[in-house]
Amino acid sequence: MLSGRRFKILENLRNKLVKHEKDFTTFEFRRVIDFQNDEGEIQKAVRVVANGNTKSGAITFIPMKSLSFEKFAFPFSNSTKIREALKLQVMPYSAAGNVEIFPVITSRNGRNSEGLVWYVAPEELNIPGSVLESNNKIWPAPLGFVSQLKDFNGNGITLWADEENLNSILWQNYNPVLSRWRKNSNSESLKHELEWYDGYCSSQNLERGGTFQVIFASKDESLRTNSEYLDFGDIINESVKLCPWISDVNLSRSALEGAMGLEKNLSFLTEAACWILAIGVIMLGAEIFSWQNTLTQTQNLRSRSERYYREVFDPQHTGRISNPVTLAREKISEAKGTGGTVHGLEEVLADFGDVFSDESLKNVTVDTVRYNSEGFDCTGSAQDMTTILNFRKAWESKAALAQLDNTQSVSGVGYRFDLRVRW
Repeated sequence: MLSGRRFKILENLRNKLVKHEKDFTTFEFRRVIDFQNDEGEIQKAVRVVANGNTKSGAITFIPMKSLSFEKFAFPFSNSTKIREALKLQVMPYSAAGNVEIFPVITSRNGRNSEGLVWYVAPEELNIPGSVLESNNKIWPAPLGFVSQLKDFNGNGITLWADEENLNSILWQNYNPVLSRWRKNSNSESLKHELEWYDGYCSSQNLERGGTFQVIFASKDESLRTNSEYLDFGDIINESVKLCPWISDVNLSRSALEGAMGLEKNLSFLTEAACWILAIGVIMLGAEIFSWQNTLTQTQNLRSRSERYYREVFDPQHTGRISNPVTLAREKISEAKGTGGTVHGLEEVLADFGDVFSDESLKNVTVDTVRYNSEGFDCTGSAQDMTTILNFRKAWESKAALAQLDNTQSVSGVGYRFDLRVRW
């Protein structure tokens, strides 16, 4: 049982979906007829069979002689991949003539997809320009009337009859299984067509179901036009509710060109993305090489600076020197006598005594003290880093600068350190 809150959410979602469904009662409906011009050539013309608001959309019914369809199922749902896969399937038959492909997806399950593909000869799409409007759909003539077979559970025939054509679709459980066309040549054509279906369904063990006919003209007086009594919008609304995929059918050249244009754009964008990726990889490699080169140069410069400092000022100094340039400047200032405030050796020793009066610093051992007028450098050791940091902090209260350099862990000793103090 659904809770009241969940039921309300589902109800609101259903209302939104219903609200956004197309209402075909506002559409204009047209049909394409063949006529013979003054030179004896067969041409096509468009006739409106039900006026509506063309801004809402238009549907043009065309009886197609070459129309056929079949189901497909693929382990992917990308429309471009589906078209490419279907092209590969029909390629062996291309010697018999070109064919245009119109896939319609009827269901998706994860990455898998199922649907119908409609095959039409290219010459069938040579229809008047007025039906090439962007909001106009081209449908096989008997497609949109399957709702009239609901009393037969979606089994039976929807048949379109006009001055020259008999076009029909056989349905089984609201699924199209066969499309058929024949010329409406005499008053018996319609009768013979239905008899053919009776025999076909019997031989194939298919449900014959019912028959719904859309008749615009007939050789038989008793079957004269019934189209003026049909409410096309309501019939198609009901058909789309029963078979939602019908609203996605559009066998027009504009739809075909749009699909091909999308494929070209995707192909171009894919190729461009590959080039951009390749350029990005090259630039990344160049930046990595530059970074490594700069890092190497920096390390070499640091090593040379430390080496020069040792050679000139402090040959006995061991370990890493964190700031040899600053130390060199201090040594030069000391030699020139331009150092800062003089802090005598007695004062330094007194400061050492004051620092070591702290019990927590008793285990600090000072091995070497290098004194000058600006301060001193000392090398020592302690059991842990906390003691060393406290030792530096004690000197911070007595000098302008107290800096730790070259702290190292030494097995059996603890930590060795260099401390630089300046007044």
